[in-house]
Amino acid sequence: MSEHGKTDGKKPIGTRVRDWFNGGDPDGRAKIRTWVTGEDGQWRGYTHSMGRYVTWLMIIACFLYPFTRGIGSILALIVAIFLMGGRAMIERQVRRDVSDLEEAKRQYGLTRNPEYLRFMTLRAEGLLEDNKILTPDSRRLLEGYVQWAQERQERQDKKRAKKARKEEQKAQRGTSARDIDDSEEPDQSDDGATAVGENKSADGS
Repeated sequence: MSEHGKTDGKKPIGTRVRDWFNGGDPDGRAKIRTWVTGEDGQWRGYTHSMGRYVTWLMIIACFLYPFTRGIGSILALIVAIFLMGGRAMIERQVRRDVSDLEEAKRQYGLTRNPEYLRFMTLRAEGLLEDNKILTPDSRRLLEGYVQWAQERQERQDKKRAKKARKEEQKAQRGTSARDIDDSEEPDQSDDGATAVGENKSADGS
């Protein structure tokens, strides 16, 4: 008999049952909970896993089999397949959208085209509003895209406003300079009239 078997034999029955329930280690309950829920804390995608619901539907299918002659089990399994397929489709779409957002971010860095910022804001906000099974990490990622795009948009708006103010001030200075030049220019008609008067007086003399 192995040392592990000898050690287990010396333990009380209650301790051995508890160890068996725990899977033989302190993390046994967490492992059982992971198996039941399908969530182990690791990254599985941008959307919540359907493993918990699929597991319970499988248990329900097993329970219904003897009472419904398999019909109830088939229905439960169809629902499970529908959940897994729906989640796979949504996950694929979110992956494409995140890839588009990352490409738009890269293109903005190359071109400084504000259209990319508007695209990022609309696409990320649309995903956050429409998709209800996004994980918290995915929501934080999309919110980060929105914040990044809005910050750059605000900077561009400030630059445009500052440029417009400078052009307006420049135009006002140009108008003031023209007004000053016009006011300092001598009146040629008055000079002409004065010269004519002097000539007439000279002829009379």
